[in-house]
Amino acid sequence: MKESLKKFSNRSRIEIFVLETEKKIEFTLSFTDNELAQLKKDLNLISLKKTSMSGKITSTAAGQWHLKAKIGATIVQESVLSLKSVTTRIDDKIDMRIIKGHDDAVQNSELELNEDYFIEYELDLGAVFFENVALSIPVFPKGKGESFENKVFTAKGIDPLTNDRISPFFILNKLKEKDQSE
Repeated sequence: MKESLKKFSNRSRIEIFVLETEKKIEFTLSFTDNELAQLKKDLNLISLKKTSMSGKITSTAAGQWHLKAKIGATIVQESVLSLKSVTTRIDDKIDMRIIKGHDDAVQNSELELNEDYFIEYELDLGAVFFENVALSIPVFPKGKGESFENKVFTAKGIDPLTNDRISPFFILNKLKEKDQSE
């Protein structure tokens, strides 16, 4: 049976009993303007356009499913160097195992990360989309040709403190010069 999911807020959620009764679910997700505005705000983006998510969920065992999907989004962020707009296109593939139940590893140790996706009542494809876009956006966006060049600020008469000056080799060299002059 082919099920097409159209809404992020209500139709992007698949109840666990639907997953348990269907062997394969194909989906195409689209988002409303309000949902995109919320995602844009949550991810601190200037713009979020051309979003898409489509794929299929296949039953692999009792209480286990395999999710394969493609996501896409065009995002605009501020450059960390110039504050100009930087556009990035995200086209990623999702390949994950979904398991019915809660993640015991999280309760035992918050430091352990589990690559499986655990669900108890429903699978929220909108949340899967959000997580994957959030992980794919550049952390330090910058435009083409932008680079950070060292800037040194000191008061007049004071030698600037640079990486070279605090290097142990620089300090040893200065001590050697001092010994030789005495």
